[in-house]
Amino acid sequence: MVDLAKITKDDAKEAAIKFLGILAMWTDCLFDGKAGARLLNIDQLGYEGGDIHYDGSTEALESYILSSNLAEAVFVTKIEQIFEFAKWGTGSIKNELGDHLIDGNHLIDLLTEFGSFRNVFERKSGRRLGQTTLPFLPFKDDGVNNLEVFNIKGNLILDILLTITDAAYARWKLTDYHQLTLEEIALLAGVGIKTVRNAVSSKGHDRLVIAAGEKYIDHDEAYRWLLTKKGFTGPFSYDAEPSYESYETLGQFRHHCFVLRKLANLEITDLSKSMGWDELLTDAYTNLENLVATESLELLTPVLLMALGNFYQSLYLTTFVVEGSKILASVVAELRAKTLFN
Repeated sequence: MVDLAKITKDDAKEAAIKFLGILAMWTDCLFDGKAGARLLNIDQLGYEGGDIHYDGSTEALESYILSSNLAEAVFVTKIEQIFEFAKWGTGSIKNELGDHLIDGNHLIDLLTEFGSFRNVFERKSGRRLGQTTLPFLPFKDDGVNNLEVFNIKGNLILDILLTITDAAYARWKLTDYHQLTLEEIALLAGVGIKTVRNAVSSKGHDRLVIAAGEKYIDHDEAYRWLLTKKGFTGPFSYDAEPSYESYETLGQFRHHCFVLRKLANLEITDLSKSMGWDELLTDAYTNLENLVATESLELLTPVLLMALGNFYQSLYLTTFVVEGSKILASVVAELRAKTLFN
């Protein structure tokens, strides 16, 4: 699977341009031997695309692409737009009035268009899932070799484009409060699907909670887990306190604490000074936010949580104090019980 975090906007643009170059030359067998030249907007007299056998050689195609105006193509522009949204949850469009943020209607149009793109060009047994690959729509002769030869940072151009479109759809589901599949979470987190599956089956403090018998992760839980992953590019989009009624994991309580602190625009050192904590209390709270389970968590007493919740003016103070105390006590008790077997 292509790691979206390692792909740049320039990489996405290059993949789109090369894809169009191959597609343009493929039209030679559908219309006439100069059809590709017309699509590439290059001199037809010197164009020999119709006579090129797709044997994996890319020199002619590279030269045609350099002479073309594909960088201005609609497809390339839209790939750039959809890439920005896929990676950062934001994006812009350009028109005669200047740059504007992508609005909901424009985004839905893009996703619909690229849904069709996926249906046509996605490999029937996708490489991204580690299986054998064949394109649904074969290119002229053995022209699929060009899709296999062209790569950017070791990633095939079609895999890059399909990853971008898939990630954009996953990002839209996240921003529009829909449930996500494990594969979609993996895309946004920049991890392999095995990592996400392990997180679901884990009994650890940062496990990904999924309802029994369900195949999808609720939006809030998916977003909570994603925010702990380095490969997730955000953004942090909370504008209100999360409405937990209880905590199934230490990770969920940690998330509640983290969001409250972020909304208050405080670093841990600032919070510590505001609360008058000593070094031991500050270290214990830091361990909580870093999801480091240690016995020092017992220092985060119900009295301390009450003071912290009041400081934030928490709307869910009872949950924060009572359920938070329960999960902290459970973690400490489990740690102490395990020492009996060492």
